[in-house]
Amino acid sequence: MSFRHTLTERVQFADTDMAGIVHFSNFFRYMERVEHDFFRSLELSIREDPAKIPEAECVGWPRVHASCDYKAPLFFEEQFTMELLVEEVRSKTVRYMIRFWKLTGELCAEGRIIAACVRRDPATGKMKAVEIPSRCLAKIQTAPSELLTSAVSPK
Repeated sequence: MSFRHTLTERVQFADTDMAGIVHFSNFFRYMERVEHDFFRSLELSIREDPAKIPEAECVGWPRVHASCDYKAPLFFEEQFTMELLVEEVRSKTVRYMIRFWKLTGELCAEGRIIAACVRRDPATGKMKAVEIPSRCLAKIQTAPSELLTSAVSPK
């Protein structure tokens, strides 16, 4: 079971504004990237493959909430680490806290995503929130409260 995942990347030119600073909107792309990497590390996917799991059991994970607070800028070519912590697991949703760290240990931003577990209704094509399957729950757990309350770089 896992409650923490990190991913280190380098700021790309396309992620920046005219001042060479990461545009605020790209933090949301980064949050999604570390979430996907977290799922892959658990041998899961946010978009399950009907060739591997019966289609009637496949689930997806759309975001129902996303926010980000900014503390310090990230610049073109700068390396940074994204730290995903599972903040809460409910019957149909998972809430993540995602921190962005400069390699110096300075906190750049802190975001949150809530993802709902959904299944597409074959008759209507609409998504409906469903209980998180046990195959997923068996691999995801809530982070210890001390990790969630203390902003210490994951170096």
